[in-house]
Amino acid sequence: MMTFMQQILFIELLGGIGDVLIALSAIQALARNHQTKVTVLTFAAGGSLLETDPLIERVIYAEKGNVRQSIEQLLAEQSFDLIVSDTNYDRIDELIRDRADRVVTNLWRSPPPNQFVSDRFVEILQSEELISEALPPKLYLTPEEYQTAREKLASLARPIVVLCPDAGMRVKRWDERNFIKIGQDLGTSIVVIVGSDRDQSAFIADNIPNARLWELGTLRELAAMLSQAELMIAGDTGAARIAAAVGTPTITLFGPSWYERYGQPQPHVNLQGYLNCPERRIENFTVQACWYGGDCPIADWATCVDEISIDRVMAAARELLEAQNVRK
Repeated sequence: MMTFMQQILFIELLGGIGDVLIALSAIQALARNHQTKVTVLTFAAGGSLLETDPLIERVIYAEKGNVRQSIEQLLAEQSFDLIVSDTNYDRIDELIRDRADRVVTNLWRSPPPNQFVSDRFVEILQSEELISEALPPKLYLTPEEYQTAREKLASLARPIVVLCPDAGMRVKRWDERNFIKIGQDLGTSIVVIVGSDRDQSAFIADNIPNARLWELGTLRELAAMLSQAELMIAGDTGAARIAAAVGTPTITLFGPSWYERYGQPQPHVNLQGYLNCPERRIENFTVQACWYGGDCPIADWATCVDEISIDRVMAAARELLEAQNVRK
């Protein structure tokens, strides 16, 4: 039988923008199931996406490199009935162990290869009898943010397809020539997101008719823009999760990371490069030889993302667009 908790703290300190959104379904489920609002301690970039969420009491930002002090300061200021942490690094589990009536640590507990990490978070909370059900994550933006995005895209014909050529590591990026060919073959309005390499994004946009650049801005501005698109195509990066959380179908291209662990549920499409790579370590792709070296050690391509063919991506794109009655 579930005991209702009124003061809930969720500590999300895995570090990436995508990690915040992986945890969001669990965060929102805690709020709904306990009929309260949750305090979230996380990092600044991803946390900004949660600031207008009606299920979240407040977002507190931890200082990178000094997370223990951030936790200690918060717990000195406020008491909680339940504390949940998705990670244990820096001995976070020891720090919060006796600081609430209930404490659940390390939601990042070895999910099986074919279970999404987000589902694993939910499953653990269900096993702890802290939630009964969860919904897909949802980002809440303001009417003004949606309106600004609509105005910026008003001149574009439908459907709008967003391309995100950037990713956190080079081995997670699809070749820019593939993005160009996809944009050309789709023959619809294309928005190319500017990431860490503006010249690359501009080169892609310049070679696609009816394409425009989306310049770097805030994550909330990006989320609002993505909410107005019919489809996003991206590597395994936080932007793909933002798109899904505002209701835009995605095609995510996976290489060193494993699509059945880090992908997203239907209708989103997860495509895996080099499915049977003997060097892949599903439990921790950062220990693979390709991760820090930046190149595939066993094939001619730079990254196994490039093993994903343009035809596979086009087939998925057409299917997702047709499902929205915007056939291209």
